[in-house]
Amino acid sequence: MAVLVVFIVGTRWPLAPRYLYYFDSGNFALSLEQFNPALHQPQPPGYAFFVGLIRLIHLWVERPERVLLVAGLLAACAATLLIRMLAAELFGRTAGILAAALLASNPVFWFAGVTNQIRLFLSLIAVGIGLLAWRALTRPARPYWFSAACAGLGLAGGFRPEAALLLAPVGLWVWSATGRSPRRLAIGAACFTACSLPWIAVTVMAVGGIHPTVDMLWTYADSQFHGTSAVFGATGRAAYKMFASALVWNLLGAVVWLWAVPFARLRTWNPDLRRQATFLSIAFLPPFLFSAFIHIGDPDQGLASISILCVAGGAVLAAFLHRIGSHRAYAASSAIVLAHALLFFLPPTRLAQASSYRAVLAVDRLTTNAITAIQDLDCDGPVTIVHYASPVSSRHLAYYFPDDYVVVLPANPGEGPLSYYRHESLPVPAEVAGLIRPGSHRLLLVVPGNADPKLLVGWRNHRGIYYLELDPNVPITIGPYRLAPSPVM
Repeated sequence: MAVLVVFIVGTRWPLAPRYLYYFDSGNFALSLEQFNPALHQPQPPGYAFFVGLIRLIHLWVERPERVLLVAGLLAACAATLLIRMLAAELFGRTAGILAAALLASNPVFWFAGVTNQIRLFLSLIAVGIGLLAWRALTRPARPYWFSAACAGLGLAGGFRPEAALLLAPVGLWVWSATGRSPRRLAIGAACFTACSLPWIAVTVMAVGGIHPTVDMLWTYADSQFHGTSAVFGATGRAAYKMFASALVWNLLGAVVWLWAVPFARLRTWNPDLRRQATFLSIAFLPPFLFSAFIHIGDPDQGLASISILCVAGGAVLAAFLHRIGSHRAYAASSAIVLAHALLFFLPPTRLAQASSYRAVLAVDRLTTNAITAIQDLDCDGPVTIVHYASPVSSRHLAYYFPDDYVVVLPANPGEGPLSYYRHESLPVPAEVAGLIRPGSHRLLLVVPGNADPKLLVGWRNHRGIYYLELDPNVPITIGPYRLAPSPVM
């Protein structure tokens, strides 16, 4: 475990991007100042306990990038410890060691550790609830394990509400398999409710009531799912692409052990395999099916099911080592880490590249170049920044340049433009798309590298950021949009 902790810290901290990575990361950085999921600080459903954790870390760590990184390191190390315990209780010590190595170095788990650390809690929740549920199953004379599993589900909802719901079938199956006691179920439900109410109450109060919270959650879910899920009306092609993504991202790290399945002779190695296999299946299938048919936009959104696969992988490799008469679990773990490192740095397919260091580098370079160029152009006084369909996150521009107006012009004119100043939305007149900040001497334009040259006529280029010296009284037209001078602040 000490070696794996050193590996986790040594491979996350140095590789972390200089600036916030995802749009969501900007949302979490803003939540350090104000918690309000209705304003996407952070995005719905809010993750109240995670925001509490990063605010606690923020007392000692100043930069938001480092705050999120520290939270991710804590989650990654805890998940690695718990998966070792879970796999060891299911299949023995060797399986525990191998499962920990499989998770700690898994390319998707690694990717989340340097980009979007909240998703590491999917792993932590999956293996933590799995451990409590397994103990409730194997130690029925001690009912507090089932109560602890239910309480854990309630606490987990404050970090990842969907994970708590998707892992609830494990708890129900354990209850069914241990006598179906109504009293035990009632106590478990009370524990779940008691641990859920704090984060639910905080979220509802921040949003402004139960009905606004429900409307917010439904609107956000529909906006996230309708483009990819057939259940929400997506095309068959889009739904198939999401299914293929879920399959590839779940199996990417498993290639290092799937080859051993035919040679492991699992039933000979473990005659009681049926119960363990049923347990892992119930833990794996709901998160995987959610990813495959409802939503998975990024590789690390599948970490709950990926973590359960790592437990299965530890069992397969332990059975294989047992069959060949080898006890070199640490040598096998080293081979696992090396194979996963190759997949992380040299991804074999386009989908695999989405969870690789190449993706991290590409986004980091894009964001760093844009922010550095804007800082160069912003040094002589206030400016107005216009984000027009650029892959650079508009949320990052609003976060890192709070003293400038940031105008977000969508590529689709049917969507509404937005304007920000000091992290707040600006009221913009209906006849214009955005406001030019009073006193702005320059207008900066952030566009994709393949932007229409006609759009850029008259603009100067500085490291990919285009700028225009402003006449404060003259409106500016950008594509189908018009910007107008703002009233004096």
